[in-house]
Amino acid sequence: MNSEMVFPLYQKLAEDIKRQIADGILKENEKLPPELELSKEYSVSRVTVRKAMEILADGGYVKKHQGIGTFVAARKLNRIHDKGMGFTDLCETEGKTPSAELISAEWITATVPMAQHLGIEEGERVLKISRIRRIDGVPVMLEVNYFSSQYSYLMEQDLTKSLYATLRAHGDMPNHAVKVVEIGYVTPEEAEYLNMSAGGVTLIMKETVTNDSQEVIHYCKQVVNPERYKLTIRF
Repeated sequence: MNSEMVFPLYQKLAEDIKRQIADGILKENEKLPPELELSKEYSVSRVTVRKAMEILADGGYVKKHQGIGTFVAARKLNRIHDKGMGFTDLCETEGKTPSAELISAEWITATVPMAQHLGIEEGERVLKISRIRRIDGVPVMLEVNYFSSQYSYLMEQDLTKSLYATLRAHGDMPNHAVKVVEIGYVTPEEAEYLNMSAGGVTLIMKETVTNDSQEVIHYCKQVVNPERYKLTIRF
């Protein structure tokens, strides 16, 4: 039996493009060939190319510009934050009062990037929880959490309370995290939630949280008002 791991074609294509970027074959801000050309070059379908581009865009390797094309993204400094401390824990450590307003809690279908983040199969059910996080009553963060169906019990809980406290109460211990921090611009909807001006600069934090066995508990995207929130990284 061949013990070598078999990867989907879109994963192989994404990895090949990552390698070309790392080796300098594809350079920053260079435009990638269109879908049809890539599908012919790699002898794969356009759907396969599209999925590979989703993975690369989600990982920050490429940027899509509507009506223009897909370009190699500029390299960014990557900081690893290896401590699974939640928003509530951080606020209480600082003597602040945290709170959350639930926007929505719904089941969605896992895309390829989302499935990879959560360690599940594409098309599986994913619980999406969107909330506004406040410190002493002031909105500082729009937070969107994604959980696999393993954590369906969250739908029966008070989602305005600490999610991490609920997880721990059920024996799920979020102890480690890998955090990616980027600079972005708020959309009109995000600006309304955070009391910011549309188009203003924001911090975008993407985090994958695991337990001590390196099993993924959830994936989170946070859009932060930088005037109200500061991230300190210790080395």
